[in-house]
Formats: sequence, structure tokens, C-alpha cells
Amino acid sequence: MRRRPIPRSNYRWLEKVKAVNSLRYSTILDGAVRVYPDGREICQDNRQGWAEYKRRIEVMVERQRFKCCLCGKRISVADATFEHQRRRGLGGAWRDDRLGNAEGKLNGAAHWICNSEKG
Repeated sequence: MRRRPIPRSNYRWLEKVKAVNSLRYSTILDGAVRVYPDGREICQDNRQGWAEYKRRIEVMVERQRFKCCLCGKRISVADATFEHQRRRGLGGAWRDDRLGNAEGKLNGAAHWICNSEKG
């Protein structure tokens, strides 16, 4: 019985996929952040996006002088999460990961337990 070789695919696993701009959003920071026409910024679920998200949390913790924005107790960068001023809600249609927006509202860093209790 003769066996045929398995045909090779043209798909390359190791190729870097470049982020493509669309009509609905543009990307910045090498595809780490999407910027929508209304100014919202959303960190993406990739290596660069998570690094940018963590960098923004560090900036917020330092801006708040290492205090939680919800309970006021001391917070470390390892325990901090993003407390969005505008609620993400079900589906997160209006998520905004900027440090501050045009209306002057600032997102903050909070303990993950405080943030989960608040909802």
C-alpha cells in the first residue's frame, strides 16, 4: 500500500501579522492600541497591548501616589487594575483605556478586589 505525502500549506505560523487600519479605527504603538474616531483608545489583546496596559496602570498608580482610587488604601502596581470612569458594561462597547479624556475625567487604578466589588 502506497501512502501519499501530506500536502504542505502556504500558511506560515511564525510570520508576524501586521495590524491593518480600518475605516472604524486606526492603530498606534505597533498595533498595541486601537484609536476610534471619537478619541477612545483600547489596548489590544496581544503582547504589545498588555505591555501598554500595564504601563498605563503604573502611570496611574504613581499619579495617585500609590493610593487606591476606591478605598484610599495603599496599592502596589502588582495589585492594581484599571478602574474605568465610564463603565464598560456588558460587552464593553464604550471602553476607554486612556489615562484621561477630553471631558477631564480621569481613569484610575484600584485594587482588583475593590474594583470587582464595585462591579
